[in-house]
Amino acid sequence: MEDGDYRSEYSDALSFLAGLTLGALIGTGAALLLAPQSGERTRRQLARRAEDLTDDARDALDDVRDDARRLASRTRKDVRRRAEDVRRRADRTGDRLSEAVEKGRERIRR
Repeated sequence: MEDGDYRSEYSDALSFLAGLTLGALIGTGAALLLAPQSGERTRRQLARRAEDLTDDARDALDDVRDDARRLASRTRKDVRRRAEDVRRRADRTGDRLSEAVEKGRERIRR
């Protein structure tokens, strides 16, 4: 997975949370304006709904955190794997260069 893919997933998660928050605010406002029952009952319902939305937002945030941790872990593993590959290639190149230098010295000695 490329860096752009990670950023896109993170951006999508943040957009979701922003939409969730905006929807909660709009829903709360609409409930206040359109509530046909008593103020006490409306306040209880709003308090319950706010609690539900808070729980939903907390769950969504936990999901985003979990996704971010998984992405970070995959990225670390990928970087380690690529670094090891570069080290192996550099070692092979160094070995070939040493062999070529040694062969050149042998030819010069003859």
